[in-house]
Amino acid sequence: MSHQTVFEHYFTEQEEKRLFKTIKLTDCIYAKRDYYWMLLMRETAVRLGVLAGPDPKKANKHDLPMIGLTVLDAELSLDEGYLVFDSVNAKGQKKHPVSLNRSATEALRELLRIHREMSEGWDWDTPRGERPLFLSRNRQRMSRRSFQHRFKLWCRAAEVPEGTPHWLRHCWAKRYLERATSPDALRRVQAVLGHSDIKTTAIYTMPDKESLASAMREASTCFH
Repeated sequence: MSHQTVFEHYFTEQEEKRLFKTIKLTDCIYAKRDYYWMLLMRETAVRLGVLAGPDPKKANKHDLPMIGLTVLDAELSLDEGYLVFDSVNAKGQKKHPVSLNRSATEALRELLRIHREMSEGWDWDTPRGERPLFLSRNRQRMSRRSFQHRFKLWCRAAEVPEGTPHWLRHCWAKRYLERATSPDALRRVQAVLGHSDIKTTAIYTMPDKESLASAMREASTCFH
């Protein structure tokens, strides 16, 4: 990223709306599950590890449990108004407070409802609070690969660039900076994203696809 001159790893506002609309119009429990975990990521700007747990290499290297958000995490989050998650799922195992806005709160409530629906009639050997919030078709914990695969499928269905779940984090940062009027907007983004270095956050101030297209229109000589 340090050699980039244009920031490209995000969805435009129209692409983002089309992606979420495509999922919302699909009437099945798995689409609902995907819609709300994606909405939770978009509205909290967290990394995928917070939802899905650490990647296998990191887990093996540091002997970490492969557990993402649990049912109890979701319930505590709704009680406290902040996303509750295990620090081992944060980058560098460094945790920062993540406030829940109205959309994120709705997403968590719906995810708990979906979990109850998907769990109905299932013979669990795990206490309810310790169960994974996000369930696969066989009622197991959704793996990181499953999250990534589902995201790509929805990108194709919506006919938007084939990004990754991490793009939702980028979308949050870009939309906030586009609309913010506070002089410390970049510092706020740094705090929300949990960046230790403001230089990392500064990538969101780079020219993007829309600004370059706008520049080309403004510079047009109209010689034709």
